[in-house]
Amino acid sequence: MNITEFTINSRGEEVTCWLVSPDPSKTKENSSLLLNISATRHFAIHDPGQNHPTRPFIDAGHHVLTFDLPHHGDRIAKDSIEATPPGAANGNIRAMSKAFTAGNDPFKQFVSDGMAAIDACLERGVPENGKIVGYGVSRAAYCLLRLAAEDPRVNAVAGPSPVTDWAVIEEFADHADPAQTAALQIENWVDQLINKAVYLCIGSQDDVVSTKSCVQFAMKLFDKQQSVLPEGTLLNRLHVVDTPSHSPGQYWRLDATRFLLDVCHSGNS
Repeated sequence: MNITEFTINSRGEEVTCWLVSPDPSKTKENSSLLLNISATRHFAIHDPGQNHPTRPFIDAGHHVLTFDLPHHGDRIAKDSIEATPPGAANGNIRAMSKAFTAGNDPFKQFVSDGMAAIDACLERGVPENGKIVGYGVSRAAYCLLRLAAEDPRVNAVAGPSPVTDWAVIEEFADHADPAQTAALQIENWVDQLINKAVYLCIGSQDDVVSTKSCVQFAMKLFDKQQSVLPEGTLLNRLHVVDTPSHSPGQYWRLDATRFLLDVCHSGNS
């Protein structure tokens, strides 16, 4: 795996990025770029429980870009570390909520990070075919949807078990003002996502990020697209699946990967 490390300046913060490129023999003029976001860049590239799309994209001759989420990995502010067990999945959501309440919106920060990281890749001639897609689970799915809504260069997002409403996330709601949190619902960005290909899957009993909230967002997006796009235009997928609570199974992570690969390969010779 060929990993190039570089840093970007995003809203005054130095953010370390990894660009993973395929073997030169596999790189083609129609190579795309996957923005694969997990809690940290290490998880996105190296953790077998989180890096499902990385190898398929590299093997198909595409590039993979990643960086740590705000308040995760290298970006944890020392005074914001919570007393949570090592590896606890939601440990840094509290830090995100505290930052949001203090006026330092971590989601605006992520959008800035993503745009700057994409700029840096384009300066390196990546992606060769201009197609950029994003993959993230849970909180990362929300962040990528926000990025896609604000950056026209992002063509598609796949989000297994996505956060769609931060008010239902216990670690976030503990600190953030409910009125402010309501403004973060991803359905508020439906108009900006009309032309995007969006893959969503959610467990039928996901009481962590809310099955109902995910389905509500998906249907609002589908209805809006149907009213605006040419008749018969089908961009998106929604799967309500039989997996326990907040746990997208491996099949669905790989299915999300296949969806993004199809987007990258569509229209290519």
